[in-house]
Amino acid sequence: MLANIVVNAIMPYATYLLLRHFGVETVHALAAGAVFPVAGIILGFVRERRVQALGVIVLTATVASIAAALFFTSPFLVLAKGSLITGALGIAFAVSLFARRPLVFYLAAMSADADLRQEAETRWQTEPVYRRLMRHITVVWAAALFVEATLRVMLIPLLPIAVFLPVSEAMWICCFLLMIGWSWRYAGRVMQREEGAA
Repeated sequence: MLANIVVNAIMPYATYLLLRHFGVETVHALAAGAVFPVAGIILGFVRERRVQALGVIVLTATVASIAAALFFTSPFLVLAKGSLITGALGIAFAVSLFARRPLVFYLAAMSADADLRQEAETRWQTEPVYRRLMRHITVVWAAALFVEATLRVMLIPLLPIAVFLPVSEAMWICCFLLMIGWSWRYAGRVMQREEGAA
């Protein structure tokens, strides 16, 4: 987590401030800072030898926003990259509600060992409450990500870039931490209540 914050937030911000200090144009300074997250994603692909959906979303949004910003010479498009990413994730959560399993089910399984994954699969097949819980959490995640993305876009014209960059990074970090904490608490409370009623 700390390494991701350094690569995706601190290094781009420091690069922007340094280049602006030496008179580099705003768009070019922002684009240069984006090299670090892109390099981090590519190195992750090479190291793990597999493509992750989140990495593809982040890489696509980053490259698209930089290309558009350089073409239209608009810093807004580079700054909107974070909103594109969280907005795309929100869409992914929402669309997954129409799949066999919602996205939250798979994300929870990724952080579990084989026994817990099997238990989750059994609960999904046999417990309607568990299925409703996974779908409910998925809906809340989708809504939270849409709200976060919208708020960040609205802040772009209201804040100086040097202020917006750390605020933007803090927003997505806080959003994810709060949602993860809420998800675990809510799921634990629902399942405890269900077990108590059984």
